[in-house]
Amino acid sequence: MKKSYTLLITIVLISFFSYFSLSILETKALRSENLTNQYLYIQAKNHMSFFKEFIKDYDLKGINHLQIEDGFFDIYANITFEDSKYLVNLYVKAKDYDISIYEKIIK
Repeated sequence: MKKSYTLLITIVLISFFSYFSLSILETKALRSENLTNQYLYIQAKNHMSFFKEFIKDYDLKGINHLQIEDGFFDIYANITFEDSKYLVNLYVKAKDYDISIYEKIIK
């Protein structure tokens, strides 16, 4: 009888600690993924800022599409000329993650 209670308590404790260790591991994995997304979002904002400054200084005459090559991001702009103004749609998208930024500027 004493051995059965010991076995029962052992099984309950193993189950209890297994459940909490899995919840801790899930929390750490989620935190790691959030940090990765935050880092990539900051990088995308930096790319957008650079691209915006580049577009402001660049002559857009005769250009419909502009793209910057990058290993982790798709960085491109669609340019249209309407009412003597250039409408520029800027896009920055991460290639492997679900992060994208869009901005429209008028030049």
